[in-house]
Amino acid sequence: MKRFLAAALFLAAFAAASAQNYPQEWRRYTSDTYYHDIESAASKQAALEQARTNLARQIQVRVSEVSSMDKQAVNGRSSVLYSSQKSFSTDVDMSLAATQSHYNEAQGKHYVLVYIDKQAACTYYENEVKMLISSTDNTLGIAGNYIATGFKQKAKAELQKMLRQFDGAAKPFFWLNVFGFDERLLQQYLNKVHDNEQTAKQWLADLEYGTTYCVVCSADMFGKKYAKLANEVKGELASQGCNFVDNPSEADIVISITASARKYNEAFGAFFTYVDAAVSVDKTATGQRIFEDEVSAKGSHTLGYDDAARDGYKQITKEITKLLKENIKL
Repeated sequence: MKRFLAAALFLAAFAAASAQNYPQEWRRYTSDTYYHDIESAASKQAALEQARTNLARQIQVRVSEVSSMDKQAVNGRSSVLYSSQKSFSTDVDMSLAATQSHYNEAQGKHYVLVYIDKQAACTYYENEVKMLISSTDNTLGIAGNYIATGFKQKAKAELQKMLRQFDGAAKPFFWLNVFGFDERLLQQYLNKVHDNEQTAKQWLADLEYGTTYCVVCSADMFGKKYAKLANEVKGELASQGCNFVDNPSEADIVISITASARKYNEAFGAFFTYVDAAVSVDKTATGQRIFEDEVSAKGSHTLGYDDAARDGYKQITKEITKLLKENIKL
């Protein structure tokens, strides 16, 4: 017991003596609110390098502790932090370290203090998190407006760009944990970032089906309905990856086709017809008419006008799908 007391007194006396060799105001940096190290050497540079090395080791110990705790935990926050541990544990962040120096003429030594203010570090990384949340909130608002007004491709571009922002999101959270940030507030930030990321992913998954189309078609063949035209147009467009719905109110784009066949003439044992079609395309969300046009196609057959009209409808299908591909993004 006496030996222990003697050793403790010796260490206290040594620390007090050492403290006299550097400025009194440095003592504030030795509190628990800072990571710090003080070194002395004949060369200021040597003292600085040693102090920075020792400070980095202190933080490395804390990084290892945080990583170990996160590895054992199972909640969402810790799994995120631990997933980034390998990247950050070998790259101790010394960018926030500040230094002060003092030259003791009597000893001919340079004293160097290197320290990191834990609260200042937390504020720095908290601001990064706040900027991420603000930016992603803003992007979700923009993407939501695009979706509501039918600009799904623009919404997808915004959301895809937004998801790339989350690639580096774990870093500030990891360092907030290392520097002792308030756990309750840390969890709130993590929940918010997680929710924004999941919302973006869900919206992208919903948009992955692409723009939905509805073909509203009226086709006449000498007083009879020609029901095949709508299906033939959809068949051509489906090969381009288009998705169709039957209800125009549920579609992003409504394609309206009004077509009719007319007899032209009979010559050299063949019957000739024309099929005329009016085509228009409207964006449901805004009521905007993207384009409208009229096309005609000639049909022929040796068996009669009905067969010639069917041939004309085959030709008009090609003209209509060509027109649609040229004027709307499929």
